[in-house]
Amino acid sequence: MTVDDVVEILRLRGLPRASTAEPMSKHTSWRIGGPADYLCVAEDQDHLLAAVRTAVSFDIPWLVLGGGNNVLVSDRGIEGLVILNRLRGIAIEQSSEEAEGHHRLACGAGVFFAKAAQYSAKRGFTGMEWGIAIPGTVGGGVVNNAGAHSSDVAAALIDADVLDADGESRCMLPVDLEYHYRHSLLKTPHTLQSRLVVTKCGFRIHPADAAEALNKVEELRRHRLRTQPVKEASAGSTFTNPPGDFAGRLVEAAGLKGHRIGGAQISPLHANFILNAGGAIATDVLALIRLARDTVFRTYGVDLQPEVQFVGRWRPEELEPVLGDAA
Repeated sequence: MTVDDVVEILRLRGLPRASTAEPMSKHTSWRIGGPADYLCVAEDQDHLLAAVRTAVSFDIPWLVLGGGNNVLVSDRGIEGLVILNRLRGIAIEQSSEEAEGHHRLACGAGVFFAKAAQYSAKRGFTGMEWGIAIPGTVGGGVVNNAGAHSSDVAAALIDADVLDADGESRCMLPVDLEYHYRHSLLKTPHTLQSRLVVTKCGFRIHPADAAEALNKVEELRRHRLRTQPVKEASAGSTFTNPPGDFAGRLVEAAGLKGHRIGGAQISPLHANFILNAGGAIATDVLALIRLARDTVFRTYGVDLQPEVQFVGRWRPEELEPVLGDAA
């Protein structure tokens, strides 16, 4: 079985946008990452299932990415097949909770949170305004329990449909997903190795004045523009917040705001963001993550935990300093 054979099979199974040696820098928000052995784009559930089954049948490692946020891809790339989840349907539906005044915002996993927030607000519903502050897709948010402005997926989610490698679909409730801060049952610590793929999800919303909801979305959007480097290449928050404090405050207090290694820089605006300031490679970012962890630990005794997930051909000795105990 040659590389071209795999691509041809993917195309025959309805995935025309299949390729080889695809630079992951084109598909991640950090604009960093070496080539994936294979890459395809799944625009519906049939595409997604065909891609997964192709990988399984040829014993090819596979993983699914949404918007490419919150991941650092190795400079050596990714072994196997990367499936870009582009399931982007969105609609407002009746909910089984409608008697309590709730409706359901149904989203394909590839819908971006910002779109979900704006879509529901424009149609006179509230409950998802906080999503304007989340850079990635709702599928990734379900996996990571994304949150902002005192809300998160765990509080807003009604249910999520997931697909396993055998093509079986199941509906999971928040209690099934075992949510806690920036974590779920679907999230393998620091890597993307879950064999359950989110295909769609439903969020709890309820009727409101459209103008008020849109004003709230705009207020939160402007707040994000003022406080986060949203126009620059980053992966979002680098570290989870430790109990009772903020990772960005600690990194800044440690004197690292604006610090640069190679093409990577700790944001001068918000110290929990690492930027690709021009020509950064994954090892530049990794070195900054290690520096920030070690410096904060030595200065304040707080062991910051990466929120970023590490994907691709990383060597254990490269990741141990950022995933093990801080020094």
